Amino acid sequence: MIHFLAAADEVTFTLQGPKPTVPPGFWSSPSTLGWICVGLLFIGLLIWARRSRRPVSTPAIAELEAALASPTSDVAAVTLALRRYLAEVDVRAATSLSTAELTTQISGLPVFLPARQPLLAVLTAADAAKFARHPVELPLLTAGIREAAQRIENARRTFGPAIS
Repeated sequence: MIHFLAAADEVTFTLQGPKPTVPPGFWSSPSTLGWICVGLLFIGLLIWARRSRRPVSTPAIAELEAALASPTSDVAAVTLALRRYLAEVDVRAATSLSTAELTTQISGLPVFLPARQPLLAVLTAADAAKFARHPVELPLLTAGIREAAQRIENARRTFGPAIS
């Protein structure tokens, strides 16, 4: 055992001088924060520019009035504008529903109750014109649609969001 301790004393140590300085890592360098801020600002500007270029949608009531006032409108165009208006008033009156399904759906919705009679008459006449080629006078159809839309708008103004 003595021999082992004697061998440990003979080991010589040499000093290696100072090591070179280690540069800071990417996350701890001062310029990283600046680049992160520039990147976030760029992403924010892209999102803002993308949102600001969205087209402004016109309300369905304005589209309906435009279709009713157009001299080149036909029954299909006027009915489609009416269906879009009804879908905007209440999403349960989707444009994908048939007239029978729509009639069933809107019969229980309070916003459509004042306009139920002219609305059903207009939808029935439009179906007869589109599918059975039954002649329908467009001015009468337009007047019925205007009457129904006016009653719906009055109900919306009178009862507000509580009616939906």
